[in-house]
Amino acid sequence: MMGATRVPFACAAMLMSTSMSMSTAITVAIEGVALARPADPVIEPQVEPEPGAAAQPPAPPSPPAPTEGVRVFPTLEPPSLSHDRQLGIAVSPGTGFRVLFPYQEGIYCGEIGKRVCSARLPAYLDVQASFGFTAHWDVLAELRLGLEDDFARTRAVAVIPGVRYWVDPSQRIKFFTTLQLDVDLTEQHNRALTGYDLAVHNGNGLMFEVMRDLGFYVQLSETIGFVRWLRFEIDVGAGVQARFP
Repeated sequence: MMGATRVPFACAAMLMSTSMSMSTAITVAIEGVALARPADPVIEPQVEPEPGAAAQPPAPPSPPAPTEGVRVFPTLEPPSLSHDRQLGIAVSPGTGFRVLFPYQEGIYCGEIGKRVCSARLPAYLDVQASFGFTAHWDVLAELRLGLEDDFARTRAVAVIPGVRYWVDPSQRIKFFTTLQLDVDLTEQHNRALTGYDLAVHNGNGLMFEVMRDLGFYVQLSETIGFVRWLRFEIDVGAGVQARFP
């Protein structure tokens, strides 16, 4: 009888022990899950500026500390390509086309029996001195020397002073135009003609500046003479100019 009573008691004790173990395991698992969950993010409150308050500009960066023993030099500017206060010397060969209208009949103008004469303008060499008295303006003194005989078996000699205007004086590639008085002193060996001729000369060209003291250019010119005879010339030339200082 007593042995039968001990068996149920042992079974009850085992069931109670098992229940307590399971309860402890469930509690530990729940606590582990709670510990493994990430913490909630912290939301910082935003402080809005008061109405009407001006925004503060960012502080400027502090200048670098000077290095002892190092001299700082200013940035050098490129040399000016203007011809202001420069003296220039240029040479330019060329040739062209010419038409002569003598005022009287019987005046030989290159073709016997012709009232109007047209022919190629003999090759020439222009030697030119210039001085830039402003950035845009040069004063010119030009001497034209013939390189070929003309129809009178003489070679051209002319003095051509004037002025020149630069459209873009500071640019490396620049346009120019001239206005000059052509004093033609070429000998014609004809007493019916005056010993000189006067003409208006205009040259238009383009110069490329290699450096401040050197440039190359091309030029197309027109000339209208009116004393010795009515003279129309158009010529083209290319040249080089050196300047100083």
